[in-house]
Amino acid sequence: MENPELTAYTWTIDDAGWGDSVLVESLRRTTEFFDSRGLSSTVFAVPKPWGDTMSPEWKEVLTAARDAGHDLQPLGLTHSDCYEFGPPAWPATSILPTLQSEFDEQSDEYLQRYTVDKLRRRVEEAIELFSKDYGVEPTVFRAPCGAVSKPMFSALREVGIGYHTGMFISGTGYEHGQENGVNVSQKWVDSIPYRPFRWYEGIVEVPILNEYTWHGSGERSEEFIELARRDLDRISEQSPVVVIMMHTHGIADDFEHTFRVIDAVAEHVGRKPGSLFATLGKLAASGALKEAATIEGPDILEV
Repeated sequence: MENPELTAYTWTIDDAGWGDSVLVESLRRTTEFFDSRGLSSTVFAVPKPWGDTMSPEWKEVLTAARDAGHDLQPLGLTHSDCYEFGPPAWPATSILPTLQSEFDEQSDEYLQRYTVDKLRRRVEEAIELFSKDYGVEPTVFRAPCGAVSKPMFSALREVGIGYHTGMFISGTGYEHGQENGVNVSQKWVDSIPYRPFRWYEGIVEVPILNEYTWHGSGERSEEFIELARRDLDRISEQSPVVVIMMHTHGIADDFEHTFRVIDAVAEHVGRKPGSLFATLGKLAASGALKEAATIEGPDILEV
């Protein structure tokens, strides 16, 4: 992506490798749908789900996705909880309000995890598993639940991974699941830049725009598609790289809605001059992510 006028859009799918055959089928159907549209996704897979060896059926569907041109990158190591690489973070704390209280009750135990040495060993194991299972050398990392810490960035730097993507520009796509109703009006955060930025240890953070296929969103499909269009219009004026998130379990909740979102986003992006779809792996390899990070990120992490 050498042309500075271009804007690259990336689909990412979380929690691959983690869950039962329903979720295996979710990834298979979604990557095949992307294939039918000439699109590729970045699949963030848990290398050692819940601390166990990944199942053969998961490895099979991930290998098929890789062979079809999809990008495989690690989502933590085990994703046994939402505190693997840092304390609980928004919007996960909004989706699951008990995350913070549970962390607080065992904070002494959890905080002992966050040393550079311990986190580096976890990232190294994830890299080793990706290399052994898929012949893939990871270049981008995503910590589960967006929970990060300063030592995590030091660990990424030490193992040679220069890119992380976990901070959210908006969590509006999740608000419909809260008890107080379903507000799908556009609302963005003001604590981070809306474009890739250089963060701790010089790691480039590539923020996530939003998620439009979370559980229950299909019940108001048109509203979430319209939210996606508004978000895309706004972010295209802010950033040359746009990341959209999906989860295997959210997709499985309503395939029809998910596929309508993919088509609607692809159509909307297609109307924007200089727009293209690309995986995070390809953007990292081309230097586009590094080139897009023209600003420094804020010092907002306490741990």
